[in-house]
Amino acid sequence: MGDLARLVDLQDLDNRIGAARHRRTVLPERAELAARRSELADLDAAIAAADAPLRELEGGQRRLEDEVASLRAKIAREDARLYDGSVTAAKELQAIQDEIGSLRRRVDTLEDQLLDVLVELEPLQGAAAERATGRTDLVAAVAAAEEGLSAAEVASDADLAGLEGERPGLLDAIGAEGVARYERLRPAFAPATVVRLVGARCEGCPSSMPAMEVDRLRHLPAGLDECEECGRLVLH
Repeated sequence: MGDLARLVDLQDLDNRIGAARHRRTVLPERAELAARRSELADLDAAIAAADAPLRELEGGQRRLEDEVASLRAKIAREDARLYDGSVTAAKELQAIQDEIGSLRRRVDTLEDQLLDVLVELEPLQGAAAERATGRTDLVAAVAAAEEGLSAAEVASDADLAGLEGERPGLLDAIGAEGVARYERLRPAFAPATVVRLVGARCEGCPSSMPAMEVDRLRHLPAGLDECEECGRLVLH
C-alpha cells in the first residue's frame, strides 16, 4: 500500500493547479484586451456613422467626375468630326457646333457643382482624417494588449506545467487504490476531499462525529476511510 498521507499533498497540489487554471482565465491582460477591442468596435461604429455624409459626398463627386469625363470625351469626338472632313454639309456642321456648345455648357454646370461638392468635402475629410488617426492609435493599443496577453499566458502556462509536473511523483507515492478513491470523490468534495480526524471531529463535518463512528475509526489500522456523515476521505 502506498503512502496515503501524501493524499493531502496531492489535494493541495490539485487545488493549486485549479487555482492556476482559474488565474489563466481571469488574467488582467485578458480583461485589458477585451476592453481595448470593445473600444475599437465602438469607435468603428462611431466612425461609420460620422463618415456617412462624407461617403455620400464622395459618391457624388465620383459621379460628377465620371459624367464630366464622359462629356469631354464626347466633345473631343464631335470636335474631331467637325474638322476631319467626314461631314461637309453646312447644316450638319452647324448642328455639330451647336452640340459641342451644349456639351461645354453642361460641363461648366457640372464643374460648378463639383466645386461646391469639393468645398463641402474639405472639412469632412479633415475630421475623417483625425478620426482615422485616433483609430490607428487604438489599433496599436489593441496590438499591444494582444502581446501582453500572449506573454502573460506563456508565463501562466509555464507555472501550470511546473505544478502538473509534480503530480506523477505523488501518484506513484500514494498508489493506485488511494488515488482512485480520491479521484472518485474529488468532483463532489474538492477542494476538501481528504480531511483529517481531529479529536472527535472530521474536518469536513460542521459538527462532531457520533462517538460510535469516532471509536470505529480509531480502532481501524492507520489509513484512509470515508466519513459516514459527510462522505469525505478521512485520514486517521
